[in-house]
Amino acid sequence: MRDFVKKGFTAGLGLAVISKERAEKTMKDLVKRGEISPQASRELLDKLITRGEQESEQLDRQLRERMKKILNEMEVATQEDLEQLEQHIRILEHRLDKLSPLVRSSDERETRGD
Repeated sequence: MRDFVKKGFTAGLGLAVISKERAEKTMKDLVKRGEISPQASRELLDKLITRGEQESEQLDRQLRERMKKILNEMEVATQEDLEQLEQHIRILEHRLDKLSPLVRSSDERETRGD
C-alpha cells in the first residue's frame, strides 16, 4: 500500500516538474516572439506556480482523507491506537513487576508447607 502511494506521489511530482518546465519554456518562447514582456512572463509564471502548489496541497489533503477513510474501513490500527496499546502494556508490566515478589513469596511458602 505504501509503495503504491509512494509511486503515485513520485509520478505526481514528476508531472509537476515537467509541467513547470513546460510552462517556463512556453513563457520564454512568448517573450522571444515579443508576445509578452519578461515582467508579465515572470508574473504569470509565478501565478501558475502558486496555483499549482495550491492545487497540489488540496489534492494532498483529499488523498490523505481518502486514505484515512480506506484504512478506517479496513480497520487498520492507527499510530494513535498502537501508542495507546503500548501505554496499556507498560501499565500492565508495571503491575506485574509489583506483583512478582508477592507471587514468589507465596510460592516459597507453599513449597515450604506453610
